[in-house]
Amino acid sequence: MRWVVYWSLFVACFKMFVRNRAALFFSLFVPLLIMLIFGVLNFGGTTSTALGLVDEADNPASHALAAALGATPSFEITPGDRDFELAELKQGHRDLVLVIPSGYQGSVTSGSSGLVAYSNQSKPEQAQIGGLLLNAVVGQVLAGVGGGGAPLVPVQPLAGRSLGYIDFLVPGILGLTLMQLGLFSVSFGFVQLKRTGALRRLFATPTSPAYFLAAQVTSRLIIGMAQVLVLLGVGLWFGLHLVGSIPLLLAISLLGSIIFLAIGFSIAGWAKNEDQAAPVANLVSLPMTFLSGVFFSRDAMPEFLRTVTDFLPLTYLNHALRSVINDGVGVGAISGDLLGMAVWAVIAFLLAVRLFKWE
Repeated sequence: MRWVVYWSLFVACFKMFVRNRAALFFSLFVPLLIMLIFGVLNFGGTTSTALGLVDEADNPASHALAAALGATPSFEITPGDRDFELAELKQGHRDLVLVIPSGYQGSVTSGSSGLVAYSNQSKPEQAQIGGLLLNAVVGQVLAGVGGGGAPLVPVQPLAGRSLGYIDFLVPGILGLTLMQLGLFSVSFGFVQLKRTGALRRLFATPTSPAYFLAAQVTSRLIIGMAQVLVLLGVGLWFGLHLVGSIPLLLAISLLGSIIFLAIGFSIAGWAKNEDQAAPVANLVSLPMTFLSGVFFSRDAMPEFLRTVTDFLPLTYLNHALRSVINDGVGVGAISGDLLGMAVWAVIAFLLAVRLFKWE
């Protein structure tokens, strides 16, 4: 009998959401429209070269070269060891990898500088442009010695993947969609039910309010997972490279949905009407929309700001989704993100219990 009551409430809640055109528009069609616009116009087209720098010499000459490369605005330099940087190159996270060998002395011998660079053969344009720029900088450091016209830094292509802006965008849009569904659909929907007295009248029926809450949560979780699958399908149509596990992706999305649903219930419990709920929901969502790596990489942020935003729930969610989609990692590789999301889930649940009121 209890399952019959729960199922009836679940169907009713699902119909309420689907028939709410405003909720459908903001929770599904707005993220879909954003993905279409960014996917077609490719706002994330690269204007710089991601350069992995392997300094095996570690001497004054190599330090001077690294400083000159770092002073070149067209290079985004990431130092590291050879194996890691080449692995990042093959994964599509670097355009070039420059290796400064242990014997490098900052001079040209037999027409060669001794330096070697590697490129991702899936990115021929970035390799060509980056290689020319790299040789120009090295030539300046070595007092313009060009070795008889031969390139000072030969570029060797390696097999690898080519990650485009759509590969960065889709995980961010998934996280944004789950956040909006949890915050706005719950906070606005429940505040309206409170204001009209519908929740108060629910107590006059034999139905337990717990069934109603469970039905609301379950229906939104199912809708959220459906949104994830729809947006993934659109991303694949635009050329998304999905290499990770879809079940793991859905599990991460489910945990993220729980966090933002609980925050939405907290807002709904505190606010007395839509005028109070709207600014609070926007105050929570807007900073994360722009600071949690939805549309653009957080690497461009100042260090102090990036450190603060490392602990936002959407940052954890986006990083976990991006790691699974782009790199195909397992649970172990994203354990830190999952731990952060679990902590946020507990905090949000306690806030919801503390603040939620039926009237």
